[in-house]
Amino acid sequence: MPARVTAWTPTLELIVDRDAAAIARPRVAAAPTLIAPLASTTIALAVGARRERLDRTTFALVPARARYRLASTSPAPQVVTLVVGPAARAEVERTYAPHVAPATFAALVREARVLPRTRWVDELVHRYLFERDVCARHGSLATRFLETELIKELYFLADEQRAGRARAPVVGEGSALVERARAAIEASLFAPFAMAALARACHASESSLTRAFKQALGITPGAYVRERRLDEAMPLLESGRYSVGEVAARVGYARQAAFAAAFQRKFHVAPSSVRPKAGAPPLAPHGRPPVRAR
Repeated sequence: MPARVTAWTPTLELIVDRDAAAIARPRVAAAPTLIAPLASTTIALAVGARRERLDRTTFALVPARARYRLASTSPAPQVVTLVVGPAARAEVERTYAPHVAPATFAALVREARVLPRTRWVDELVHRYLFERDVCARHGSLATRFLETELIKELYFLADEQRAGRARAPVVGEGSALVERARAAIEASLFAPFAMAALARACHASESSLTRAFKQALGITPGAYVRERRLDEAMPLLESGRYSVGEVAARVGYARQAAFAAAFQRKFHVAPSSVRPKAGAPPLAPHGRPPVRAR
């Protein structure tokens, strides 16, 4: 007999706002809520006495049962709201135990937060919107994978913020120089990095390029490259298609030990402990993988 396929229901409530008047209505949700403006949309968030500005470099966490308001100056805003129900948190706590602790998770979502929207989170938001809103694939394996990744990233980003650490967000209204440099980096993300070569490709001095990166992202170009490579490592490990050593080589590390240490610092999880996700879509890394170091 064929195996029975168990039906699965999305554990995140998705709201997509494209009307400025609708966005302005007061809101309250029974569970913690994530708010992420898309494209060039900029919105104002009011939670109690707190006022925050959100753009495509950030997303917000609003606690359960907290009354909040949004306001947009854009005539054609795009805002994604995700209500994180108990089932979504339980799935992440089960999948990533003991690295995601239920008590810590509960404490992290009790207060309003504005978190950096990393490149991985930005991609997750857009892919999730595509699956649910465009393709209407509400119960697909891809939807389930994306939900788990989004809530996992919420946990780690909030935990890092509480500890006084922060990852670099995607570039929002940064300089044209930073945008050119990022495009050049993404085109050969896993090739050996040379600051001088990047500066020449951007028609800038190394000092000007470093200064622009620090101003826009708070880190140097070299640090940005390392962060991006590690962002790509997690889905490669979760695909189950590569060993830790193979992933290390693919994302530009000649030594597996150096990769493992950097991965542990970023994700608080050893790469060897990352388990394949059943049904997870294979996410190939950006750029061109280098030849394995000999």
